[in-house]
Amino acid sequence: MLQRINLVRSGRTKLDRAILTEQYRVLGQQIPLMYLLVFLDAVFLGFASYGAVSTRLSVIAPAMLGVAAFVRSLLWVRRRKDMVPSLRRIRRYLNGTIIAAAVLSLAFGGWALMLFFEVDLARRASIALYIFIGAITCCYCLQTFPIAAWLVMACGAYPVVLCLLGSGDLFLMGLGANIILVSAVVLRMFGASHAGFVEVLASRAEMAAGQRRARLAERRAHQLAYHDPLTGLSNRRALTEYLRRAEPERFGLMLVDLDRFKSVNDVHGHPIGDQLLRAVAGRLRWVVGDAGRSYRLGGDEFAISLPYADGDVDRVRAIAHAIVREVARPFLIDERMHHIGASVGIALYPDDADDADTLMRRADVALYQAKEAGRGCYCAFAAQMDAEIRRRSTIEAEMRASLDEGRFYPRYQPIVDLRTGRVAGFELLARWRREDIEIGPDQFIPIAEECGLLNTLMLDLLDRACIETRDWPVPVSIAINISPGQLRDDWLSHKILSVLARTGFPPQRLTVEITENALIVDAEKAYHAIESLKNQGVQLALDDFGTGYASIQHLRMLPFDKIKIDRSFVDTLAEDREALRIVRAILGLAGTLDMPVVAEGIETLETAEMLRALGCAEGQGYLFGRPMNKDEVEEWLAAGTMPPAAEALIRRSGP
Repeated sequence: MLQRINLVRSGRTKLDRAILTEQYRVLGQQIPLMYLLVFLDAVFLGFASYGAVSTRLSVIAPAMLGVAAFVRSLLWVRRRKDMVPSLRRIRRYLNGTIIAAAVLSLAFGGWALMLFFEVDLARRASIALYIFIGAITCCYCLQTFPIAAWLVMACGAYPVVLCLLGSGDLFLMGLGANIILVSAVVLRMFGASHAGFVEVLASRAEMAAGQRRARLAERRAHQLAYHDPLTGLSNRRALTEYLRRAEPERFGLMLVDLDRFKSVNDVHGHPIGDQLLRAVAGRLRWVVGDAGRSYRLGGDEFAISLPYADGDVDRVRAIAHAIVREVARPFLIDERMHHIGASVGIALYPDDADDADTLMRRADVALYQAKEAGRGCYCAFAAQMDAEIRRRSTIEAEMRASLDEGRFYPRYQPIVDLRTGRVAGFELLARWRREDIEIGPDQFIPIAEECGLLNTLMLDLLDRACIETRDWPVPVSIAINISPGQLRDDWLSHKILSVLARTGFPPQRLTVEITENALIVDAEKAYHAIESLKNQGVQLALDDFGTGYASIQHLRMLPFDKIKIDRSFVDTLAEDREALRIVRAILGLAGTLDMPVVAEGIETLETAEMLRALGCAEGQGYLFGRPMNKDEVEEWLAAGTMPPAAEALIRRSGP
């Protein structure tokens, strides 16, 4: 029975707070009635003993106890008229109830003992029954607060019951034993009733928590869909929708690109870079205020939309100038001053373009001109900037020539099984040798996609990669990225399968990665484009998951084999609790759907350990290896060794 008794709860959990509040509410209704019944019981007991004991015991003692009961009852009646007090006050009231239960029960029990020793056998039995009935009545009124009920029974009734048991009279001893049995059953029933009371409150609290979680999940889903998780700014999707809705009004579109940010990121690491991005976002919000809206498009690129009245173009330029000035001011992060800058490109609707795509492209051209002008400035689009279009045409011609001359070539970055440390595959990454300089895909892929060369480039790289990797000593898989624009090609799957057939590369060793953006562009077309690939055994991965575009419906509709978590969450996993919650949620969802998860951008052993502990299957990033050429990979595989970081991970985390 003692195990069922709970002291006043701490109120640290939501359930504790709900129980405390409900106990206070119920006691406020029951305690005044309880004291009234106790007072009447004392009056009847005093009347029954009148004449057999002194006036002090039959009149004065019950009167004093009645006054004490009346005072306590009045306190609870007054509390009942007030609003629900704070948890701290509720706990104080409940502690006071415990003390009052002990003190008043001892007083009533002591009075009953004095009466017990003053009267004859018959009246002793009556006294015991009166006291027991009063105690049971109190226990009933206190059943939501078991500790007080137990104290009433222990301090009020049991002293007399012990006297009955020790009286030596069989009748009184039997009565005492009966009272103990009945009280034990009653207290057990009250304990079960209290457990049910707690269970009902727990169910109610869980139901309310579930409703709150559903509302929060809905808001979070909207937040993820339209906001950047790192900075909290609106994202590219939100900008696209704004451009579609805002077409009837005049507005300026500013593209903001940070200068010297990459060097800060490379020298001080991604955590500092992320803090710097958040600080930049804060300054953009401050500069733009309520007049416009700020967006993060990705990486170190931001955008501003700013409506303006006809003839008030200078307002847009003033905001652009303020952005350049504010970003140029030093940022204090981790007790170190960081100096970066910003270049801003401006395009006006409808003066410079009358559709969203053209407006974005011309703002980008203006941004390029700002960078060419020496960075740290803003530039508005002008007609003469068409020269930039011609420059891009020159680059396009160079790219076409480079394709013919084989100056685009593949590099391979390892994907490691986090449980065993073994290399599970490689991601195919493109490089361009231009004027003896190796150029990464971030610089030429957008131009290749814009001028329609991306499919040709991808198929050429896939052809070379299949030939290079087909006979590797270990038949690991290779993964290749497909952009949203490529999925518009109805013949894409046939072209990929043609490459596999021509080179003799097993389809089961190829993984095609598509980004979440592709699902938003045209999920149905994406499904048809990859259906034939799946039928031939090609694996399918959803790339950059968690950036806010995909949904569970897309995961169900498309037959994905694995999910890749976007590096923006992995970079901040150890420092950002929000990123940790999102990664844990993605892994939970993937586990429910029985899909393995690959984490991108792993750069520290601590991050790898966290992902392994969370149940992430595979990982890639500079921690395990940078992109390598064919010969380096073959030497690595022939040696049969793990990446050094993978060995360290297994040693630290265990097999």
